[in-house]
Amino acid sequence: MSLRLVKPEPRHVAEWRRWRTDPDSRRFMYLPAGGLDEWAAKLAEAKSDLADKTGELYRWIAEVDGQPVGSLSLSYVDWIQRFCEVGYVIAPEMRRKGHGRPMVAAGLDLGFASGLERIMAFICTDNDASVRLVEGLGFRREGLLRRHAIIEGERRDHYLYAILKEEWLSGA
Repeated sequence: MSLRLVKPEPRHVAEWRRWRTDPDSRRFMYLPAGGLDEWAAKLAEAKSDLADKTGELYRWIAEVDGQPVGSLSLSYVDWIQRFCEVGYVIAPEMRRKGHGRPMVAAGLDLGFASGLERIMAFICTDNDASVRLVEGLGFRREGLLRRHAIIEGERRDHYLYAILKEEWLSGA
């Protein structure tokens, strides 16, 4: 399996929207409104080159052997404090096939190589798959954020996870 993170292109919009609007995805993340044009604009507004330190949102499409399998983002990037939030979604038909871990690992590699020192993940407390994923990568649970975000019209509790650059590089 050869996973690559590539810059989103217009050809990815419909798939990205399908992944994010899937019922299993929607119950764990905020869902932007709008039609395909609005989704295309949202995908296009993100940067993909972390050498460009003017952005707060960077996004990639994960491909395995040329086939899109998910997307990964580094958002709320603070280049002064050197931290961000990681987000990801896997195509429904590609879940439980081992793509999530290498996709997020590739994002951590990119983020830490660009100068970030702390990467956080906010995960719904009932999202067992994401909890296992980030804990398996070495993230540490730092707290419970009560009623943190509105998802599907309901306030949801989230765990705050984070990994530091030195933890990632040491494999701790």
